[in-house]
Amino acid sequence: YRYFPEPDLPPVVVSHEWVEQLAATLPELPDAKRRRYEEAWGLRPSDAQTLSGEQLVADYFESAVAAYGADAGKPQRMANWISGELFRLIYADGEGQDLRQIAESKIAPGQLAGLVQLVDRKTINANTAKRVLEKMYASGEDAGAIVEREGLAMVSDTGVIDEAVQAIFAASPDELARYRAGEAKLFGFFMGQVMRATKGKADPAAAKEKLQEMLDQV
Repeated sequence: YRYFPEPDLPPVVVSHEWVEQLAATLPELPDAKRRRYEEAWGLRPSDAQTLSGEQLVADYFESAVAAYGADAGKPQRMANWISGELFRLIYADGEGQDLRQIAESKIAPGQLAGLVQLVDRKTINANTAKRVLEKMYASGEDAGAIVEREGLAMVSDTGVIDEAVQAIFAASPDELARYRAGEAKLFGFFMGQVMRATKGKADPAAAKEKLQEMLDQV
C-alpha cells in the first residue's frame, strides 16, 4: 500500500509555538514529578517513586510539605511519616492496599505537618507521635489536642528522670550488680525501664544521658 494525500482534507500546519502551548497545559507527569522530588527536595529515589506514582498521593504529600516547610531535610522527614507510618495505617485498615485511600484519610495534610512539628519541637518523642497518629487516623482530631488531653508531652525534667532511675535501681538490685560486673548490655534493660516508668514520655536523649551518669556513679 502507498501513502497518498487525502484530496478532501487540506494540509494541517502545526507550529512549534502551538505545540509548546499545548504542552504547557498538560499536568506534570509522574516521571517528571519523581525527578523534581529527588532533585529539588532531596528525596530518596524509593520514596520519590512511591509518592509520585499516584496523583492523589502526590497531592497529599505536596500539601503536607507546603504546611510543614521545604527547608533542607524537611520533605524527606515528611515522606518518612507518609510512606512509613500513614501508609502502615492505610494498609492495616482492612480495605486493601490502595494508597489512593489517602485522599479519604481523616488526617488532613496540615494536621500531619502539625504532628511532625511537635516532634521537631520536642513536645513529644517519635514513639509517642506514632501513637498519636493512630488516634488521629481514627478520629481526625488535631495532634496538639490529643497530646494535651492525654498528658503525652515529653518529660525532659532531669529531676523526674532522676527519681525514675533511682526507683528502678532499687527494684533491680540483681541487674544492677550484673551491670557493675561488666554486663554493659543491661544498659538497654535499664533504658527500657525508664521509658516504661515514664509511660514512654521521657526525652530519650535526656533519659540516656541521666541514666549513664547515674550508672557511672553506682
